[in-house]
Amino acid sequence: MWFRKLVVIVAKSTMKCLPQTWVDTLKQSPYLLAMYSKNIHYSGLMYQLPTASETQTQYDKYLRFQHKKIQCESKQSLKQCSFNVVICIDAYDEALLVRTLQSIRESVRESENKASVILWARDECLPALAELANQYDELTITLVSELNKQCLQTELLDSSCFVVFSGDVISAQLPSVIAHFALNDSTVAYVDTDIMLQGQTLRSTPDFKPDWNPDLQLTNGYIRTGVWLKSLRFFADTSPHLSTFCIVRFLCYQYLVNRIVEVQHIPLTLVSRVAAEVDIHDGIDYLSDLISQYTEVRKSQKATLHLRWPLQKSPLVSLIIPTRNGKALVEACIESILNKTDYKNYEILLVDNNSDDIESLQYFDSLALHPKVSLIRYPAVFNYSAINNFAVKQAKGSIIGLVNNDIEVISASWLTDMVGQVLRDDIGCVGAKLIYASGRIQHAGVILGYGGGAGHAHKYFMDDHPGYNNRLIASHNFSAVTAACLLVNKSDFEAVGGLNEQNLAVAFNDVDFCLKIQNLGLRNLFCAEAVLYHHESISRGAEDTVEKQLRFKGELEYLQATWCEEIKSDPAYNRNLTLHSENFAIKDYPTEIEK
Repeated sequence: MWFRKLVVIVAKSTMKCLPQTWVDTLKQSPYLLAMYSKNIHYSGLMYQLPTASETQTQYDKYLRFQHKKIQCESKQSLKQCSFNVVICIDAYDEALLVRTLQSIRESVRESENKASVILWARDECLPALAELANQYDELTITLVSELNKQCLQTELLDSSCFVVFSGDVISAQLPSVIAHFALNDSTVAYVDTDIMLQGQTLRSTPDFKPDWNPDLQLTNGYIRTGVWLKSLRFFADTSPHLSTFCIVRFLCYQYLVNRIVEVQHIPLTLVSRVAAEVDIHDGIDYLSDLISQYTEVRKSQKATLHLRWPLQKSPLVSLIIPTRNGKALVEACIESILNKTDYKNYEILLVDNNSDDIESLQYFDSLALHPKVSLIRYPAVFNYSAINNFAVKQAKGSIIGLVNNDIEVISASWLTDMVGQVLRDDIGCVGAKLIYASGRIQHAGVILGYGGGAGHAHKYFMDDHPGYNNRLIASHNFSAVTAACLLVNKSDFEAVGGLNEQNLAVAFNDVDFCLKIQNLGLRNLFCAEAVLYHHESISRGAEDTVEKQLRFKGELEYLQATWCEEIKSDPAYNRNLTLHSENFAIKDYPTEIEK
């Protein structure tokens, strides 16, 4: 193993020193790719997280790039606008409020726009706020204890506004962005944030958010400040009372009650928070009165909410497991399903693809005697897509489960949680959290664009790591999930024609399938509570031969040609994060902006 590690380390170091054009040329060689794949597969090396110093260096470069980019774009179409800001003061601290007001003052001076500020606080804070407001003559400040027509003029209620919390620092460029960003058709929009500690000027720890992700809002409240509203009345009518989590609840309400499908994301860090986000568990009482009307709210052991979506019925789930030989794998897989799964209404379809090992064949025949197991023969060349399409036609369940033969159940409720998710009328494919036997992440959602095609988010992170902004421990939406353990309604499977057996026999068929499901108007979801082992590709091996690499290359090219726009900008990711590795590091930005 030490030799393989040395080979990989030398290869990685060499690639970093070569011009990018050379690197791209080397990647076109199937032989070199096969050799590199084989060595990294067996070396035991994992992707490393960037250090705090590396992250700060990259973020400083990004901030310079962002500043210049906004300057260039705002000069092209200068426009004066009124800028209304609502400051939520859930706990009055004069120093924090001054920090926010001063940032608004600076933004007004830089943009030469007018600003109206609404200070939303409890009644007992209003006298102190009135004294403070007198120090800001250039701002029109209104003090309110409620956001309603009794406290606010109709003109303000019907105007657009930007909502933050006391202590937040607004970028001086925010008014320019709001004035020039394409918000004409938007009701709600949000920005990315970072942290600026009190008394300091250094901006750090950026929170580069995905585009509108309703399930991440429900489980993690990823949007908590920095929200633009076309009408303040829209916010006032659905915010019950002042709280640290009033924006979280407002956006949850828009999804659950109003069924809003579009919330615009402005991928620029334009608000600096005073500290890291508070634990969403602290707001569980405030949020539960709304969310619990739709789903059971459970307080997980980590800083997210576990939502157990109700099962009005327990539909039959058809778990399809293709295999060629692999007795030990199949036995571990099926026995774990039979013995550990608390959801009972399922059938297992074991699809034998040309097995020739006597011991495996005998074991498969014995499995067929089990009342929950059916043995299907598929006597043709290996084609993962074709095998599953063949099996689906014989499945009795209304829900299809695609399961690899190298999967082992860990959490007993895995199928209960996944079925609850897939039965929601706006959810398409549901994928599980898969870990290697070593305790590292194999799958926790698929990001488009990795390697020019797609790859697994947080791959090789430790399984107890919260991930980037809690995305390893929160169930939420991805553009795609792996078919190594995937649930989908049979009607949806059939609606898109199943997996692509003509062009994607082995690789990327699940990504292509998920994107077709997404085009039905459904959202795909990573279910963080469904945890299983995945002994990846033990039965077929790694993509480590020239033949396999050539086939892989052709399938990658098909994916790129078919889904080029989706790959160019994955809404479940963020354009400011790298596509060179799965660790959510900040992208390397140039010092100059291309004209």
